[in-house]
Amino acid sequence: MKIVVIVKEVADTEAVISLKDGLPDLSETAMVANPYDEFAVEEALRKAEQFGDSTVTAVMVGREKSKENLRKILAMGVDDAVLVDDPALAGADPLQIARVLKAAIEPLAPGMILGGRQGVDYDWGLTVIALAELLGWPHVGLIAKLELEGDTFRAESEGDDGKQHFEGALPAIFSADKSLNEPRYPSLKGIMKAKKKPIEIRTLADLGLDPGEVGGAAAAVSLLSAGYPPRKEPGRIIEGETVEEKVAALVTALREEAKVI
Repeated sequence: MKIVVIVKEVADTEAVISLKDGLPDLSETAMVANPYDEFAVEEALRKAEQFGDSTVTAVMVGREKSKENLRKILAMGVDDAVLVDDPALAGADPLQIARVLKAAIEPLAPGMILGGRQGVDYDWGLTVIALAELLGWPHVGLIAKLELEGDTFRAESEGDDGKQHFEGALPAIFSADKSLNEPRYPSLKGIMKAKKKPIEIRTLADLGLDPGEVGGAAAAVSLLSAGYPPRKEPGRIIEGETVEEKVAALVTALREEAKVI
């Protein structure tokens, strides 16, 4: 079975994001594979190992430099990768990205697609759901457990009122939660092998897509501006000779200055 795993490139969660002309500037920011997607990669590899005679392909919409992070995914054990790189995609929204992914994935004829529950940049969690809708495939999100038997799947996810259990037929799409598994670390052997694994670069033209329809210029939702949160005011020490004086001064400050009581 062909298994496809969707991987997104995001800014390192420990990186300081700079602003340029009121928008995030990621040109010099360290980028990493979306952490939630690593759980999807691990599950794809486990399912391929379970069934044998299966391959795993990673698909990413990114840029030329994204190949560095794709190599890290390949080093985990993924067989090959497809990178969609087109300048017209700058600023594309989740629905447009889903349309691009559909065009890139359909020729692979997968029996299953996995992705992370959300990206840690915007935290929308929309792309995988939109892709399922475009393909007409069933989707189960936030999965904490996935079992396959022939063409049937059983999945478990955490709901507000407890565990939820789902059953359906492949092909299907799943969004991985962090409780699903523990992603493996790439071995030295895996890192060396990854250098020789193929990464196919595709453009919108290669996929038969019109930049005017899926490019950032046609996005239904656009980021207009961004800013840093306001700086917190420094703390204040309440003075007083006795505990009673300090309490009285605190109450006065809360009532007259902070106006919270």
